[in-house]
Amino acid sequence: MRLPIFLLCFFNCLSLFAEEQRFITVTAAGEVNVTPDEVVLELDVRTREKKLLEAKRKNDAVSHSLLKLLSDHQIPRASIKLDDLDVSPYFGEYGERQETPVAYDYSRSILVRLTDFDKIEPLLSDAFDAGITHVSRMQFRVSSQRKHQFEARRLAVANAREKAEHLTELAGMRLGTALQIEEHIEYNEAAADFFATAGVGYAPRPVAKSVIPNRGSEYTFVVQHGDLNAESLQLNTPGQIAISAEVKIKFEMLH
Repeated sequence: MRLPIFLLCFFNCLSLFAEEQRFITVTAAGEVNVTPDEVVLELDVRTREKKLLEAKRKNDAVSHSLLKLLSDHQIPRASIKLDDLDVSPYFGEYGERQETPVAYDYSRSILVRLTDFDKIEPLLSDAFDAGITHVSRMQFRVSSQRKHQFEARRLAVANAREKAEHLTELAGMRLGTALQIEEHIEYNEAAADFFATAGVGYAPRPVAKSVIPNRGSEYTFVVQHGDLNAESLQLNTPGQIAISAEVKIKFEMLH
């Protein structure tokens, strides 16, 4: 007699436990499109000379001229950063390479942050006159990431709840409280800090590559002297930046 009673209690407990474990897990995203309020330019100074010290001397001269030019354009020192420095031996062209260096390449990148987009083309024109050789990156960015990230996160949570409510209703049940929330951390580089991220992981690219104006934030390209003498490139048209968040939420399901 004791065994049937024990089994009855056991299965009743399992039934209650199963009811307590009814839940639904959903994943949802939220996105905010923001007009950028700043742009970061990566200006490259590259020199090649037979002697390394001469290559450095000429590079230093152009870099000093560029820094003075930036000051003349009333760009604050806080918005200027000397970034990458690369020194490498040059052994000649492919097929004619020598065993010893025939020259030395000395390259320096200077990052400049602007908040007035109308200054982009005049600054680039003057910078080429000052001696820079390439503009390898132009990235439109958002300075107030925190505010927009909060809004994207709020939308993601709201979308997750709406999705869970719909699925629960289709199952003939009611949605309960949230039991667990996980956030997928998405790095929004276009909304990140200037000195923490600008220039990280990027190198000059020889091929032009653009982003759809109303969605993208970054133009990775190479502008050389003479390009700016052509018709305006419309470099002051930033489009919008998408700042997103994604969450995974586990909700309780009720009868």
